[in-house]
Amino acid sequence: MMEKYELPYLPIKEISEAVKTCEISPVDLTASVIKRIKRLNGLLNAYISVFEQSAIEVATKAEKEIRAGGWLGPLHGVPIALKDVFYVKNTITTAGSPILKDFIPKHDASVVKMLREAGAILIGKTNLHEFAYGVTNVNPHFGATKNPWNLDRIAGGSSGGSAAAVASGMCFASLGTDTGGSTRIPAALCGIIGFKPTYGLVSKHGVFPLAWSLDHVGILARSVWDIGILLETIAGPDPADITTLISKPFEAKLISKPFEAKRIQNFNTRRLRVGVPNDKFLEPLQEDINELFWGSLKKLEDEGWQIHEIDFKHFEQLSACRYIILLTEAASLHARWLETNPELYSEELRHKLMLGLLVPSDVYLKAQKVRKVLIRDFLRAMKGLDIVVCPTTSVAAPRISEEKILINGKELSVRLALLRLTEPFNVLGLPAISIPCGMSKDDLPVGLQMVSWPFYDDLLLAAALTYEEITGNGYRRPPL
Repeated sequence: MMEKYELPYLPIKEISEAVKTCEISPVDLTASVIKRIKRLNGLLNAYISVFEQSAIEVATKAEKEIRAGGWLGPLHGVPIALKDVFYVKNTITTAGSPILKDFIPKHDASVVKMLREAGAILIGKTNLHEFAYGVTNVNPHFGATKNPWNLDRIAGGSSGGSAAAVASGMCFASLGTDTGGSTRIPAALCGIIGFKPTYGLVSKHGVFPLAWSLDHVGILARSVWDIGILLETIAGPDPADITTLISKPFEAKLISKPFEAKRIQNFNTRRLRVGVPNDKFLEPLQEDINELFWGSLKKLEDEGWQIHEIDFKHFEQLSACRYIILLTEAASLHARWLETNPELYSEELRHKLMLGLLVPSDVYLKAQKVRKVLIRDFLRAMKGLDIVVCPTTSVAAPRISEEKILINGKELSVRLALLRLTEPFNVLGLPAISIPCGMSKDDLPVGLQMVSWPFYDDLLLAAALTYEEITGNGYRRPPL
């Protein structure tokens, strides 16, 4: 019998088998997670709300169903968290702002509905950067989420509450969002896995938006397998989200035999062709992150992965496009509240949104046109490659109070140091994943980012799984 104190840290793969065979009760599982939230949330500030009563009720129902032979699959009876931008019927959704403190959706987000149908237990709503517009998760209204590896450090954002909750055993996985790196950045800083699927693979219906053409629903978990089962649960066309209607069916079957999927078996993940961006894109990097990154590549090369430089010189233009598109789309969404309730925004966010109102429409349209050209050029540069790899962030988790950071003699804003290696892949709409690749000299987690072709999310997960096997890098418990 598994020890109860171990339960919150186990991977979903192991937990789901024990739940299926009734070795673990969903009620005990959920109670252990709630107990951990009560113990740690005062330290980490990861949750805005916890669904204690309803979670126990759903867990009790799940236990009865499973004992009667009605096991629904690997998420049945497993507690999952949601970033507080996902609509949950009859439950307040704040998006991290007092503007929505009384907003109660009348329906579930499409992905929330899918989780319920899979038997998952919704455990609570996690903290985030105000309206998901930032990368530190220092929220002036709900407080900063703290990094479980060091309480003086940020968890990263905007899905920082989700990352801290997953890393510290306060849930088994969480859904987040990613507009410029908001699942991958906090995942890297907290030592877990953060995944952004191809744009259009997962429905955003019922998810409070930041910028509609850049937003992705993301997944945070402690293993690649866990990411795969959640993606398999929530991926696919949704009539309520027209961006999903152009997507191809998701074919990977990662539930039990991850390399037997129709498409994955066509690739030898021990002989992948890997692109590395040029030095201009990678620099500056914190010295120990640079060493961990190239050390990881050396291990992969020793196993047969072929490392090449990717010939693409327009990452700065991608970032400029994202900046214009984000400013404009976010400002248009908030225009009415900026006029009626400007005092309810933090000063920082209010200034960003007001700046977006000043962007001329023709500048926005030009940015979208340039974006299409850059997507075409990047895919041309990827020809002959399976994936592209780079560090997830330029630095390990900064201190909560830091605004500027010195990297190899060059001063960067914390925002740029965290964002610059992830944001291009939101403009491109490509699947991207951050996986742990070691610890910094300050004993803080470091992430490696992998990117693949559009709708080759299954190949990307297979590559990440192989990386785990080759390097042995993976989730570690934070010292809480």
